Amino acid sequence: MLDFKLAKVFPKPTIYAGYVLIAIGLFSALFQIFALAFSLIGFFVSFSYNGIQLDPSQRLYRSYSHIFGFKFGSWKSLEKFCDLSILRREDAYKAYSYAMSSFENSAVYFGVFLLNKNHRQKLEIQRHGDKDAAITSAKKLALELQLEFVAYQPQISQKSQHKRRR
Repeated sequence: MLDFKLAKVFPKPTIYAGYVLIAIGLFSALFQIFALAFSLIGFFVSFSYNGIQLDPSQRLYRSYSHIFGFKFGSWKSLEKFCDLSILRREDAYKAYSYAMSSFENSAVYFGVFLLNKNHRQKLEIQRHGDKDAAITSAKKLALELQLEFVAYQPQISQKSQHKRRR
């Protein structure tokens, strides 16, 4: 069984607010037991994440959300995926304060993706900070999952080709 953590459920500013709620809840719990609800909300916001599990022996995968130590998600077949590739991606977010000043942050990563025959459907299974690590991991996963490691080349549909000719 392969298990990969992909990303946090909430953006970083919300996660930091969750840490503050944990601290407020724990401090307030000294005076009132109901204040622990702040800590529970803070733990939910700060420590929830999304991931994917792969079962190569049964050819199944599960995209899940990890909340309070439990993984929620249903198992699906890997049969429609026949290729594996890496793609350059960017995670970006923007946060605003009450004074309408903004904070922007973006991070580039290289994702390892399962692809169907025409490369129109993608399923992200890993994230890496640099391309070489992504390629090494993708080649290893391709052997383990018995898939072909290929360059990403989606086929253009007839409808899209017709639109481009106009």
